[in-house]
Amino acid sequence: MMRIRTKLMLFFLVIILLMNAVAYFLFQNGQRTVDQYDQFLQRYFLLNKVSQTTNQVYIKLNDYMVEHSPEYYADYLDERQKLQDDADALSKSIKDDANQLDVDNYMNMITSYLDESGIVSDAFQNQKVDVYSEHLSEVLKIKQYIQSATLTLINSELTHYQGFYHDLNEKNHFYQSMGISMFIAAVLLAILFALWFSQGITRPIGRLTRAAREISKGNFNGPPVIANTRDEMRFLAATFNDMRGNIRKLIKEIEQKSKLDQLLKEMELKNLQSQINPHFLFNVLNIMSKTAYLEKAERTSDLITSTAIMLRHNLRTLDRPTTLQQEVESIQEYFFLQKARFGERVRFEIETDSAAMDTSVPNLILQPIIENAFNHGIESREEGAFIRLVIRNGAAHVYISVSDNGVGMDEGTKQRLERLEARKEQQQGDSQSTGLGFINVMKRLQLYYGIQDIFTIRTKKGEGTEIRLRLPKIPQKDGQENKGGISL
Repeated sequence: MMRIRTKLMLFFLVIILLMNAVAYFLFQNGQRTVDQYDQFLQRYFLLNKVSQTTNQVYIKLNDYMVEHSPEYYADYLDERQKLQDDADALSKSIKDDANQLDVDNYMNMITSYLDESGIVSDAFQNQKVDVYSEHLSEVLKIKQYIQSATLTLINSELTHYQGFYHDLNEKNHFYQSMGISMFIAAVLLAILFALWFSQGITRPIGRLTRAAREISKGNFNGPPVIANTRDEMRFLAATFNDMRGNIRKLIKEIEQKSKLDQLLKEMELKNLQSQINPHFLFNVLNIMSKTAYLEKAERTSDLITSTAIMLRHNLRTLDRPTTLQQEVESIQEYFFLQKARFGERVRFEIETDSAAMDTSVPNLILQPIIENAFNHGIESREEGAFIRLVIRNGAAHVYISVSDNGVGMDEGTKQRLERLEARKEQQQGDSQSTGLGFINVMKRLQLYYGIQDIFTIRTKKGEGTEIRLRLPKIPQKDGQENKGGISL
């Protein structure tokens, strides 16, 4: 993740490096132009100096010949040496492929000029009048040639300077245009960066603002806020999405809790309607059981005892979980009562796994399912009916199966029960005909475990029905409340 501060620092660093690179380029080219201009001036000054030194050599030679003084002779030699040095320097600086011939001739003239002036000075010292007079006139001619050649070379340099000056103007115009272009490019780059940078901040902020406005209106199901940048805004958007998801999850849990409370209230209301006075009813059933036992009606006593045990289990507080062991014990009493009612018309089978019997489950989940099997499945059969309860233990789940060989369900009823939908026209009537007991059990299981995939229905018209439950294993511990889902 690249922070906003890092982006700003990189942008300013790029701008500074770019401007420094342009400035360095302009400085180097300007310095090269100044060097070329300085070389041209140096050659021009050197040609002018050679011309002046040539004239000084002739003057000092005449002064020496007129005054015949050693001082003038020393001045002559000094000027002569200066001319030789200037000629050497000029040969190195001015000579190129274009003027090579002119420079060679110019150097030869200077050499001849120095040779002739040396002959004149030597002849004058030896008093050879004819010799130094003849060569002195030659020195004068060569001096004039040198001055004329100097002007020619200066004109040539001026011609080169015109081209140099033209190129210099062209370069100045180019550098000026490049400077303006670089300035405009820097401004455009800054504007583009500002737009990109501002959009990277304002666009996610705008999306967050709209999403927050939707949340303030109670809409928590909007699309997630997306931030395409790789900076703090992406982290902020992801945090906001997580926060909204947590709020949505909390609201869902509250809704589930509300549904659970409604189901509990309905069940408690039904229990209250059926209880009247539980303790009085239990006492009456116990008196009836003891009376039947004293009157030697042991069968009747057992039936009354089973009824009391079932009522005590069913009328317990619904928001407290129980165990599969207690549920199975209640079902065994229920089977005992139904066996007394149906006799040999129905067969009851219970197959359990002891390892699964301490699993914590909501209260009163098996009896409504088995009641449905009686009321809708096998009650109309005259003989050969059976109901089988099977409990298997798995690694992470407990598997419960309630099957019968009754009339089965049609496809519409099966789909309605799978969707946990009761028939609206019968919701105020008998729960046995609407499936409300079955639906209530399944909704309580879903809320209790916090999952939807709880049950499956297998049925075939005329052959029977099987209800399969797959419950997560939650061992029941004394003094410890259920933590697997919503407590019932």
